[in-house]
Amino acid sequence: MPSKLQTYAQMAELASKQITGSYQSWTGFLETAARLYKYPYNEQLMIHAQRPDATACAEYDFWNEHMKRYVRRGSKGIALIDSSGDRPKLRYVFDVSDTGGRDNAVPVWLWRYGAEHEDAVTAALEQRFDVSAENGLRSQLEGIANQLAAEYWQDHSRDILDIIEDSFLEEYDDYNIEMVFKNAASVSITYSLMARCGLDPQDYFEHEDFLSIFDFSTPQTVAALGTAVSEINQQVLRQIETTIRKYEREHIAERTARNERTDLHEERGLSDSRPDSGTAAGSPAGQVRQDETELS
Repeated sequence: MPSKLQTYAQMAELASKQITGSYQSWTGFLETAARLYKYPYNEQLMIHAQRPDATACAEYDFWNEHMKRYVRRGSKGIALIDSSGDRPKLRYVFDVSDTGGRDNAVPVWLWRYGAEHEDAVTAALEQRFDVSAENGLRSQLEGIANQLAAEYWQDHSRDILDIIEDSFLEEYDDYNIEMVFKNAASVSITYSLMARCGLDPQDYFEHEDFLSIFDFSTPQTVAALGTAVSEINQQVLRQIETTIRKYEREHIAERTARNERTDLHEERGLSDSRPDSGTAAGSPAGQVRQDETELS
């Protein structure tokens, strides 16, 4: 009988063979990976294979000690293969949906892109990646994906060319392998970025846009593509997250300042030190962003 580690290793290998087998399988993986962009490809794959709807994952001790949340009894951990030590071992994470909050729980803040963020986000991306936002965020994300996919190929082409044996890529010469890789990476990155920003990529892409994915037909080639997508997504989405955090903090400070000025004007003195039963009590956003703890 195989051990748990062997069972999950077999699960990972099977998942890597299946996710490029169809347009739906690959885009489903991309949507999971986009939510969990702080994880590396191999762990995104494991989470997708076990909990494709996961949104924010962390280990038991992190939920318990840092977030002051408890893992609900009966919740099944998501197994990940940890190869950082002398020998591989399993470690487990739990999705936020598996947890409940105590009285002193730290709010879990998962950023969402909205229309009000567009100017700040596109400006930050243009400054970081030097890709124009003239035609809006969708076009900018596609331009960034094209640029970073080309740079990734330039940096890793030798390693990728060494692992194409037994895959459909083996039928191509080096130039066409480069074209296929850059196309597959670019369209996958664009899809992921749009998905995480809520821009409905399924309405933007067609099945034919992903035909190059099918040439990645071995676990090694899928891992090469998945790693490229994962690493590039993380660069871009961390920039977007940072920009939205800054935007929200600044606007909370502005609203707070306006409320304080209103109180001073109306009362001709200092505002009441008691908790406000109106705006402050009804809007926990300030607390969320002041106490936020970064989650994968």
